Amino acid sequence: MSDDIRVLHYADKTSDKYWAIDTRPNAKGGHDVWYGRRGKPLVYRSSDKADWRRQYEAKLRKGYLKFKSLTIDRSTNMVVSKDDLESSIPNQFWFRISTQVPETQIASFLASALNTFTEQFRDEATTLASLPVFKSLLSGSHSGGAELSEGPLAILLLFALRRHLTEQGPSASLSFAPIEIVDDDNTLLTDSFDELAELYGTSKEFSDMRQSCPPADFRKYAIALGAIEAPIDLTVIESNTKAAFF
Repeated sequence: MSDDIRVLHYADKTSDKYWAIDTRPNAKGGHDVWYGRRGKPLVYRSSDKADWRRQYEAKLRKGYLKFKSLTIDRSTNMVVSKDDLESSIPNQFWFRISTQVPETQIASFLASALNTFTEQFRDEATTLASLPVFKSLLSGSHSGGAELSEGPLAILLLFALRRHLTEQGPSASLSFAPIEIVDDDNTLLTDSFDELAELYGTSKEFSDMRQSCPPADFRKYAIALGAIEAPIDLTVIESNTKAAFF
């Protein structure tokens, strides 16, 4: 069963890799192990080492993080979600924030985003503040996930946070991405909001969300959270300068 496989992830300036071990004994009395770069088939090894926990805890001491919702698809040696090995539809987006990003910067973003969002969407702001991913980030977590069941605000919050960390504050000077967001297939979430909006408006994984949050509202929420810049309304810009026509 997939619950028997423990998956760990490690990332820094030069590494982005998985390590996994099957806690069930193999034919040698040891344990099956997988390792390799994220997004690619992992290398498989049948180890004869009997103490899986010692190997597992050694990786944790090196800075690897646990991902309890992931497992290994033995047919492909790929890291996949436990929930549905056969489905290509993600049910969760995972985030990992560099440890060089201070918790105060994340908390400041959350406070500002919630305040701005409340000014425009008071009722929805209550939902935003109650999201598990919002609470996780507010508590200082640098890694975790946002399930699709949390709704579009969860995705937009992560998208907006990535934009903020990439463009502003101390993390903007980092030589590597301050935050990465991937789906269950370890595919990076697009950096383009237009692509995200198109995905939201057409893909079947978001069909339930579109019933309660049409694409037009999705864009409005994105603007309020800072995921994209607000469009400039030229009709409200006052000017004493006469227009020149050529």
